[in-house]
Amino acid sequence: MANERFNLLSLQEAMDILGVSRATIDRWRKDKQLPHIKVGKEIWIDKEKLEAWVYLHSRQHQPAERPKERPGREVTVGYQSGAALLWSTLIIKRLGLFEEELKRTSPSGSYRVTWANAPNGMELVESLIGGRVQIASIGDYPMIASHSLSRVLPRFRPLFLAFDGKTSNGGGLALVVPKGSNLRYADELTDRAISTVGHSSASHRLRQWMSANGLVSDPVVHRTMSECLDGIVKGNVGASFMWEPYLSWARSIGAGVPFPSEGFGGDYLTGIMADGNWAAGHEDVIISYLKAHLRAHAFMRSNPDKASVIIAEESGYPVQVVAGVIPSIRWDASLYERDVHTLRRLNETHAGLIPAAEDRGQPGFGPGQPYLQYAAEGLKLPGLSDAPLIGEWSDEEYY
Repeated sequence: MANERFNLLSLQEAMDILGVSRATIDRWRKDKQLPHIKVGKEIWIDKEKLEAWVYLHSRQHQPAERPKERPGREVTVGYQSGAALLWSTLIIKRLGLFEEELKRTSPSGSYRVTWANAPNGMELVESLIGGRVQIASIGDYPMIASHSLSRVLPRFRPLFLAFDGKTSNGGGLALVVPKGSNLRYADELTDRAISTVGHSSASHRLRQWMSANGLVSDPVVHRTMSECLDGIVKGNVGASFMWEPYLSWARSIGAGVPFPSEGFGGDYLTGIMADGNWAAGHEDVIISYLKAHLRAHAFMRSNPDKASVIIAEESGYPVQVVAGVIPSIRWDASLYERDVHTLRRLNETHAGLIPAAEDRGQPGFGPGQPYLQYAAEGLKLPGLSDAPLIGEWSDEEYY
């Protein structure tokens, strides 16, 4: 109940009166000086001051217009069925988790969800820039590139929402040579064709590895990952830098073997990005998607066999290959200090690849808006901190 003696409303009562989410009212408190009183951990709002604030920030003084019927909203989610660390989207899509959460969040709302399968992450970044996709699942290199692009594209505001699959010490990425090639040392690949997907997490790490080994390969062939596997099968490339599930697929058919080498730039991370301009007006949709994302992670951790069947049917990969890959991936959406350090190192090696411009404070890879926190709260999961979780990955905190 309201504190009638002081004419105060609880935060929940104010949210009910205004018809907004916790994320929205927190943003109003921060950006629009919504008057409030904080006593300990409790937040109270003076009813009279709230009414005055609403009047100042509304159009009540203008002639009232008959509200127009709100049309259904369309949300396009971009994903990559060909990247194992991003397979959670296939679970969301197949089980209808996003649509289910949208109905729970806004029972009277009308939404149309479409899905866009892309061959690589940079294509999805282009779609975010062009407004064709609102939420996208991409690798760490496209995440870094999107932040760099925001410095030279004034209207582009990429917003990091959560992580998807993670692997440690370069796991899930490897340089593969055709079986029987007898290549053992880096310098033996000089002047050999090496194939990978251009402008991807794989190509970025390949460049790092080549530079560390003083290797000059002419040419580095940019192809789709399917073409990279085909090149290994036919033996018409010296090597291919590949990601899962293509690594396991190549081994399962006896076509290729990993080339002996050290790690490729530390941990391999993937995540969820959104168009920040669009997200500001669709917080309920963002939180609904993140709830679906967390549910998909829980499903893959607790039901790997069922998840393998679904992913195999959605992607076309052999179920045996999928089943072998899923347990090797850490399905954890939360942000750790370890992840921040990984992204920082990637960003440092990425410097200079995109024209420099003034950093206008565009969203980076900190916690940002607390959408993941609200999603976790909505699912009754342990609370998430405003700051990155301390230290290394924990076995106790999975999201």
